[in-house]
Amino acid sequence: MSLNKIFVTRLPWSVCKEALKNHFSQFGNIKDCYVVLDRVTKRSKGFGFVQFESKESVQNAINSDNEINGRKLVVNEALAKDFKENTPKQE
Repeated sequence: MSLNKIFVTRLPWSVCKEALKNHFSQFGNIKDCYVVLDRVTKRSKGFGFVQFESKESVQNAINSDNEINGRKLVVNEALAKDFKENTPKQE
């Protein structure tokens, strides 16, 4: 199953969900988007995720030079989390 999701790092602290969505909407229709926030300070941790409707949009976003507010972003395909493999077995 394809997630059609990218992982975006090196986000400026000022970037919110709407700014991230506006930037990446040039590559295709977005299903979901969020910036990860610190639980205590509610400030951006500098990374986020964008989920597209198509795999083609994901590849276009990854292969483009992405920059927000003069800061070059690092964009990779997001990997699925498999909790069963990463969780220690309890006996």
